[in-house]
Amino acid sequence: MSAPVSAGAVWRRVLPVWLGLMALLAVACALAYAPLGPWTAAVSFGIATTQAALVALLFMRLIEASALIRLTAACGLFWSAILFTLTFADVLSRLTRS
Repeated sequence: MSAPVSAGAVWRRVLPVWLGLMALLAVACALAYAPLGPWTAAVSFGIATTQAALVALLFMRLIEASALIRLTAACGLFWSAILFTLTFADVLSRLTRS
């Protein structure tokens, strides 16, 4: 078993990440009212990717994880990319028929 971790050490690791996530949330909410035109979706996806990376790397501790755990996370990400690509292809095929 690993050594016990003090509450102060946990807060020092978690609090900056949480504050970063809250700042990105505020940016995303402000972006909802910004007139960026066609760039709105791209910037929103960039913010969401940054938030997901912070959660995966720091809250899920993938930085400290073994190679097998990292490989499992990468396989899940790859599978999600396949599903999003197929969904996007379906949407595009329905738009061209109309």
